[in-house]
Amino acid sequence: MTDAVVLQSKNLAGERAPSRRPYLLAMIILAVLGATLPFWVTNSPFLLILASHAVVAAIVALSLDLLTGNTGLLSFGHAAWYGFGAYAAGLLSKNFSSEILVILPLTVMAASLTALAIGAILVRQIGKTFAILTLALSQIFYALVFVFSDRTGGEDGLQGVPIITAFGQTVASPEAWYWLLYGVLVASLAGALYLRTTPLGRAWLAIKENTERARFIGINTGALKLIAYVFSAGLASLAGALFVLFNGAVSPDVLHWFESGKILMYVVLGGVGTIVGPIFGAAAFTLTEHYVSSVTDAWLIYFGGLFVLIIIVAPGGLFGIAGSLYARLAAGRETRS
Repeated sequence: MTDAVVLQSKNLAGERAPSRRPYLLAMIILAVLGATLPFWVTNSPFLLILASHAVVAAIVALSLDLLTGNTGLLSFGHAAWYGFGAYAAGLLSKNFSSEILVILPLTVMAASLTALAIGAILVRQIGKTFAILTLALSQIFYALVFVFSDRTGGEDGLQGVPIITAFGQTVASPEAWYWLLYGVLVASLAGALYLRTTPLGRAWLAIKENTERARFIGINTGALKLIAYVFSAGLASLAGALFVLFNGAVSPDVLHWFESGKILMYVVLGGVGTIVGPIFGAAAFTLTEHYVSSVTDAWLIYFGGLFVLIIIVAPGGLFGIAGSLYARLAAGRETRS
């Protein structure tokens, strides 16, 4: 018996999972390349602006993955918090302060408190009911823009958002904005990766795997779902705030159900629950949307087809495809050795 156990242990040791070092090295290289992007597009300022929009999209995609990827709660109306942050930050900058270090914390705090009150009701629902209620919430926020049109600008949107300052210094150049946005994205990604390793993150994954079993072993599933919802809403509002401060204006479209659909596509395209995947999904979607829509007005048909293809052929998204290719290459090297 003992010999059999020893032999089995050796076999298991020989079947080690592929090393994660190449993956981490690739991530570091990509992060450094992303930070140096302004030096590569000095003659194409538009590309830097487009990249900045992709970074904002990546932040909001990461915020949805914090909810859906961790707890399994599917939101069809995540644009509610993205738009909330955009309008809240725009109004604060016009009526209170142009200092970004004041605007962003106040916006995230307002969104988090609002999400705490609303989420206490929403997270009690499960499955399709939760998804439909989040969609209804986003449409309520969308309607409120027109109800308070004297403040929000109604159909014309919120215009004339002043140029912001950071520590009293004006932030106006595309390069400064890109590095600011990219820094927020990297910090958000680091926070999300850290959360995944904590007891809180593992409890979220247990809820996603089997809510009833998680409740049975003593996990307060309702409270932890609410925490995930608040975190997700806060990060989405941060993305919205950065969007309006960067563009100087915002329209009601950021609250529309179509925007929620785009955010969901970012996550599905990149890979639900992979944390890193939705970032690449958002960047790929943003860049492809721009170039394809400049060629044809029927770009949504192509994106719809791509979306269906990804779900059927590669449910793990772009990140899942990359992971599968890496696993095959690693297995091939081990076989040859």
